[in-house]
Amino acid sequence: MRAKNKYTILRDKREKNGWSFASCTKCENVRDWGLITGDYTAKGLEKYVCIERKASASELANNIGKQRVRFEAEMKRMQQFRWAYIICEFSLDELMGYPKNLPPVERDDGTFSTNYIKKRRMNGPYMWKKLQEYQENYNVKTILCGNRYDAEDKAIGIFDEVTEILIREQYEQ
Repeated sequence: MRAKNKYTILRDKREKNGWSFASCTKCENVRDWGLITGDYTAKGLEKYVCIERKASASELANNIGKQRVRFEAEMKRMQQFRWAYIICEFSLDELMGYPKNLPPVERDDGTFSTNYIKKRRMNGPYMWKKLQEYQENYNVKTILCGNRYDAEDKAIGIFDEVTEILIREQYEQ
């Protein structure tokens, strides 16, 4: 592994509204790629690092709820990576406040309802517990970044750190 100033980011083809890394000077380009596991990695780091992006607490609730079997199969695949992360574009407060912090839904008659919140079985403390279980059982770490920009920036930071560690380990051999 040699040092690189810039990264070619590999983004899963199925990723919707994903990170562009446009504001990142260390991103050479972003290629849509058919990743089997996760949403992002970097060219040359495919065997080492896997990042799963979560845009909202609602998306995470869907993954842990309705799509649980598929999502936990992905968590299991992620344990093969030395560095595996779920990077969230929301804060711990947003997670813990779920679903009470969801915006009202507009009805057909133009009024707004929050009754749907009472029907939600998923809540923030339960999702936090599941994320802790994924870390313990599959070594998949969760990073709550608070917003999209900081989440993108954190991903680049991870690629930097992994690259430095791998270079150092290669040098020590």
